[in-house]
Amino acid sequence: MVGESVAVKEQIVNEDPLEHGIRKALNLGHTIGHAFESWSLTRRPYLHGYAVAWGLICELYLSVIKTGFPTDKMRQVVRFIKENYGTLPITCDDYPELYELMTHDKKNADGIINFTLLGDIGDIRINQTATKEEIYETLDFFREG
Repeated sequence: MVGESVAVKEQIVNEDPLEHGIRKALNLGHTIGHAFESWSLTRRPYLHGYAVAWGLICELYLSVIKTGFPTDKMRQVVRFIKENYGTLPITCDDYPELYELMTHDKKNADGIINFTLLGDIGDIRINQTATKEEIYETLDFFREG
């Protein structure tokens, strides 16, 4: 499965080397995941893969509220990630810093935070946005969900 995944990623990168289209599909979980990763560097550093897995929890929740991703599928992924990767110990006091870190992501344009979300399995929605309030709600879900 790893070999197949690498081959798919290689095909996508070759098809869109400058990340203007389909390559953005590979960013699911990364916008918030990169913020988690950067945040952790001044505390207890976590591996990139863990941060992206936690970002995936958040971005699937955003997918539920923004693009209609099925809640049951989101919960299945959340359960798997939390059972296998634990969680990141954030509090509400960390939200402003995490939000600020998200504003510096390379995928953003004109000061707007961009996400790759899903409408369903295989239904990729690139260049999706969320309000600050929706992002904070997502962080609430991550902590409490």
